[in-house]
Amino acid sequence: MVARERILEVALKLFRTYGVKGVTMFDIARDCGMSKKTVYEHFSDKQSLINEGMEQMINGHSAAFQETQTTAENAIDELVRNMKYITSMARSFNPVMLFEIQKYHPDTWNKIENFQRNCILYGITENLKRGMSEGLYRQNLDLDIIARMRQLQLDAAFDQLQYPVDKFEMPVVMEQVTAHFILGIATIKGHKLVNQYLQIKEEE
Repeated sequence: MVARERILEVALKLFRTYGVKGVTMFDIARDCGMSKKTVYEHFSDKQSLINEGMEQMINGHSAAFQETQTTAENAIDELVRNMKYITSMARSFNPVMLFEIQKYHPDTWNKIENFQRNCILYGITENLKRGMSEGLYRQNLDLDIIARMRQLQLDAAFDQLQYPVDKFEMPVVMEQVTAHFILGIATIKGHKLVNQYLQIKEEE
């Protein structure tokens, strides 16, 4: 199992860095310090590595978001911490990976879309409800519309057609759209917390 975990760890790192199309089983074996035969003993082909790698990544994200939801002091704290988590992840993430999975590996992409619907969209909606109950978000928000708008923001940040990697840094994009989003839904009470968490100094 140690060898299998090592192969998966290395493959996922290479996929995140270079995308999935250009990474070969030989590349993975070389970076693992193993023979290609050993890699094939644990994974029948690159597709099985992609499938398991994406599943591991999704499970890791789900656990991180759940932990933040449980431990955050309030809805804004939760949203900002999730933003920082995504931003940290984005620093070692090449958006081309998702583009290539969507184009060349539709079955795997379906799993990612299910995660977006069942985890991300649900989590955004629950955060909105929490913020409204805490008096930090405006009471007149249409949850379905605002949650989907936020999900589209997140999707766009990873879309190289919208924010080409040669022109935009994903962490900067994520920070900008998140600040815009929170300030748009927050009450006056919420604004004070937003400014504190994001270190924003508003003009008088």
